[in-house]
Formats: sequence, structure tokens, C-alpha cells
Amino acid sequence: MHQTPRSMRKRSSRARSHRHHAKVLQADVMSPRIAWFTFLGFLRGLGKLALVIVALLAAAYGIRQAVEHTFHRNPDFRLQAIKLNENDVLDEEELVTRLRIDLSSNIFDFDIGRLERELLEMPAIATAEVERNLPGTLDFRITTRKPAAWIACAEEGFQAGRKAGLLLVDHDGFAYPCPVGQAEHGQDLPVLMLASDPAHPIRPGKTLEHPQYGHCLKLLKAIVANHPGELRMVDVISQANEWSLTMRTRSGTLATFGLGDHGRQLGNLAIALDHSRTKGYHIETINLIPKRNVPITVSGDDAPPRAIPVPEESVVGAPADRRAEDIHNLLNRN
Repeated sequence: MHQTPRSMRKRSSRARSHRHHAKVLQADVMSPRIAWFTFLGFLRGLGKLALVIVALLAAAYGIRQAVEHTFHRNPDFRLQAIKLNENDVLDEEELVTRLRIDLSSNIFDFDIGRLERELLEMPAIATAEVERNLPGTLDFRITTRKPAAWIACAEEGFQAGRKAGLLLVDHDGFAYPCPVGQAEHGQDLPVLMLASDPAHPIRPGKTLEHPQYGHCLKLLKAIVANHPGELRMVDVISQANEWSLTMRTRSGTLATFGLGDHGRQLGNLAIALDHSRTKGYHIETINLIPKRNVPITVSGDDAPPRAIPVPEESVVGAPADRRAEDIHNLLNRN
């Protein structure tokens, strides 16, 4: 039977209407049920998640209790000994007081990082390392700063002297108050006298950037390099002006140096001092900047400094028996 297009359209329209009503009916019937089962599924998932969280918390608590019982509450790990390497800043008693160490504590009760940080807060300590050694030992290893000289600046309140509490500087230019343990060794070190410089203030616990310190340090290094045994004879080094330094020896001689050529000048000073000791007189002042005409003054002599030109050949390449005569002429004394 042949169907016309019109009848086919009516039939298709009725089919679509039937399917639409079926879907609406199914949605009306099934939607509450689906929502309920969806809610139940959500509750089951939430319950499983809660069980997992509870299990993890219980495991963490159990582990913590086990750690507490095994380590922190275990009497075998009670602090039994403190080891500290030999040094010139701290002993064991001072260490306990400084770090507020409870001697009845367990070694796992201590914050190792805090102990190291508090040790490094002491300017005289350069490095610090703390370790636990089972069963009951805290091991402290520290490196102290090695002093090179004393620092003095009256304008900034740093007095000259050689005793605990005054300012030291190490070989890296780091300034720090002298601990009691380094005061004795410091008796052999010179004092570097600096003038106040607002642009470069002197601060304990900081590296010195004072320009005069750099000039004085250069002379100090030359002394150590050329005459290390004579370092203890140096009393004070200071910068007199923009082109010269002064050094006073512990015997009272005031020597003037340039800002460079210190090796030659120190050699001339050693010769002059040896000659003065041999001949029995004392040099009050000596200007070492000139290479051949070296002005000096001696004790009891109020005359201006005198210098006698010395022929160059008498200084360079002179026989040993003529050297004493040349030095005698240089110093202008019988």
C-alpha cells in the first residue's frame, strides 16, 4: 500500500509524541529513586574516606607513641655525657650555662639546629657542629677565631689595651670582643690604633672595612712575613697621615713607615735597632721612608733628627767588616 507524504508525517509526529511522554513518565517515576541511590553512594564514599583518614591518624599516633617510647622516654638515651673539643673560648661548664642545657634531659629532646645557632651567635666562634652519639652523648665541635691584633679607637669607645672584653680582629678582618681564654695569647699581639671614620664605623661582630685598618694590616703582614719572631716587639701601629704609618715598639722606639715598600723599611729598622743595642744607646724615633738618608733621634738628644748620606756602594755589596762602619755613619753616633 502506498503511503502519501502527509500520512507519513502524521505517523512520525505521533511516534515522537509517544516517546516524549514515555521519557517524561520514566523521569517522573525514576528521579527520586535515582537521587536516593546517588545519595547513598555518596555516603558510602564518604564513609570509606573517613575510615581511611581514621586509619592514617591511628597509624601516625601509633608511630609517634612508638618513637616517644623508643627514643624520648627511653632511659637508655638520657643525657650522660657532653663532649667539647679543646678550644680557647668555651669549656663544658660555660657551654651548659650558655645553651641552657638540662642535664636530666633525653638527648632526643634537644633541637640540634638551635644549639648550633646559639653557638654561632658568639662572635669568637667561627663554626659550630653538634651531633647526637648514642646512647647518651652530645658532641660539640667548634672552631674559634684566631686573633691577629687588637683594635682601638678612642672616639668610638674602643680603648687600647690587652685584656678580656677589649676588641680583637682575626686574620679575616672580623672584629670581636676578646674572650677570657684568648687574653693571655693576645698579650703578644700589637694594637692597631684607628681614627674614627663615620663612613666605616667599627662594629663588633662585623668585618672591618675601615681604610686605615687596611694600611695597618699591610704593615702587620709584612712583619709576620719578614720578621715573624719580632711581632711580639710591636706595641702600636697607627696611620699618621695620608702617606705614612707609625709603629711604636715595646722598647719605646717610634718608627715611621710609608704605605708600601715595607720589606726594605723593616730590614733597615732591624739593622738600626741591632746597632743601637750593640753600642748601648736607645733610638727614640727613626724615619724609614728614605732609602739612604735615615733620620733618627736618640734618648736625651733634643736636637732635630739628623741624617748622613751614605754612599750607595757602602750599603750594597759592602764587605762584612765595613757594614758596621756604614751603619755607624748612618746613625751618626760613635
